[in-house]
Amino acid sequence: MAGGGVKPLLVAGRCCAVAGWILWVLVQLVARDPFPPEISMSQYGVGPNGWLFSLWVILLASGPVLLQFYRPVPGPARWLLLTGYAATWLMAIVRTDEGGLQMSTQAKVHMVGAVIALICLPLGMLLALQFAARPWRPVSQVLAAAAIVVGSLIVLSAIGLDTAGMGAASSWALWEGTLTVIEMLLVTVYALGVNSIAPVSDGRQPSVAPR
Repeated sequence: MAGGGVKPLLVAGRCCAVAGWILWVLVQLVARDPFPPEISMSQYGVGPNGWLFSLWVILLASGPVLLQFYRPVPGPARWLLLTGYAATWLMAIVRTDEGGLQMSTQAKVHMVGAVIALICLPLGMLLALQFAARPWRPVSQVLAAAAIVVGSLIVLSAIGLDTAGMGAASSWALWEGTLTVIEMLLVTVYALGVNSIAPVSDGRQPSVAPR
């Protein structure tokens, strides 16, 4: 275990993971738009209850950042997580347009933040979990592979292909929501498996995951 001075980071990171699941359900209930969303996940941030969406995405992204400071690993994992965290704040503060057109500058800024967050956060968690013991490491790899497949379907839906037999727009919403769930699962795996990452003791991190 890490020393008592950093243990609160573990508790806070795990609390963020739990809060992410609770708020994910809550934003759907408040918006009366259950999964998969009618237009996109970002629509939960439109309107007077949009602050719930902002709180949800910020807490969800805070979890892996806190956990990475609790058990640091070498390589770019921390910088990817911090980049994704900054992008999450951007999409939390700058809301998208109501409806599916998203043509305003505001909506485009929101989309940029969302895309960066959805790429950097899962990749950062995947790299961090390569230093974890089994089963967390292979589980993270499976989730990352699923994220790549779903991300590809999002791109295909974005160019107008009906990838889910629901129409291109509905397919986009389905796959975007699915990718968000995969990211939440990665946060959960990270929160559960972070203690299997060996703590830094002599200024160096082990190059292989403990078994």
